Amino acid sequence: MPTQDAPLLATAVFVLFLAAATDSMAVEAKAQPWSSATQMAEAAQALIATLEPARREQVVFPMDAATRSNWSNLPTVMVEPPGLMIGAMSDAQRQATHDLLRASLSSQGYAKVTSVMRLEDLLREIDAAELAGQPENEETQLRRAFIQTYDYGNYAVALFGEPGSEQWGWKLAGHHAAANFTVSNDRVAFTPTFLGSAPMVVLEGRFAGLMALPHEGGRGIDLMRSLTAAQQQIARIAPEVAPDVFEAAGRKASLQQYEGIKASEFSADQMRLLQALVEEYVGNAEFDAAEAQLEAIRQAGWGELRFSWRGPVDPVGRFYYRVHGPRLLIEYNRQDANHDHTVMRDPQNDYGEDWLGRHIEEHHPSMEEAMENARRRASAVQPE
Repeated sequence: MPTQDAPLLATAVFVLFLAAATDSMAVEAKAQPWSSATQMAEAAQALIATLEPARREQVVFPMDAATRSNWSNLPTVMVEPPGLMIGAMSDAQRQATHDLLRASLSSQGYAKVTSVMRLEDLLREIDAAELAGQPENEETQLRRAFIQTYDYGNYAVALFGEPGSEQWGWKLAGHHAAANFTVSNDRVAFTPTFLGSAPMVVLEGRFAGLMALPHEGGRGIDLMRSLTAAQQQIARIAPEVAPDVFEAAGRKASLQQYEGIKASEFSADQMRLLQALVEEYVGNAEFDAAEAQLEAIRQAGWGELRFSWRGPVDPVGRFYYRVHGPRLLIEYNRQDANHDHTVMRDPQNDYGEDWLGRHIEEHHPSMEEAMENARRRASAVQPE
């Protein structure tokens, strides 16, 4: 005979079943072989397997090593990054490194990073041709030292912690490209990321027209041009362009104040352009990590983002823009007419520090110290 408690009992059984099913789904989701955390761990383990003991010491560091947050976008003659340079790797190690890059990045991100790296060889050719025939002196010797480090092989790979464990990370660092990845309980953080290009557009030769970062500048121009005159007046902070991005290497959390126009003031079309700009940067990560970062931005509020501008609104000239909010910082600076810098950060979770539950500091040599490094190394450079 049914009792009055039967519906309550059935409900309780259903709730227990649902909780168990949810827990099972969560476990299964964490173990999915397609997740970027899983694929990154497998690729990193495969890279380690190719390393001889001496090279393993160059590549693998403790998770809490200070070198994890020490990176630079400067030429390696100025600051040499920790890790093993691609140029010193065997072919098998280079292939494993690219597998790790592909596991960590979307097709878009992988194309950008590797294009920036390949530009180094082209930059070396361009600058060497300009230097040829000039009289030998201290200035040309210093410039030659810079040129000789413009090389696809001068990017260092370093791993931190044990890939596949609850918390580990890795980074790639060199001139104009620095990407930092942190895995914590199968979540992936991919900031800070710095990308730059020189030349921004290849002007002559068989690669004329090629761009490594084809949309970063244009997305900002499109958004700024969509603003009304009154909105532009709020967004433009200064008529002069910035000297560089403000939160470059060693400058974490240096921007404490928001500036510019709040996205809550945007029309629907302007908001879509802002989202396209943000996706241009966030979308460099593999899709699940990118989706999680976009969700963090959504929860913090798209309307809370602020957009600011420095310099003229000139697609072929110099300008600077910033998108800044609780879970996102994007900076773009046109260094000169054919050279640009970008940086993306998560003010709350760079290096996964929010997940790890500890504050992480950055350290970077001053420009004076970096130039002194370059002069010292230049003194040993011989003319080619």
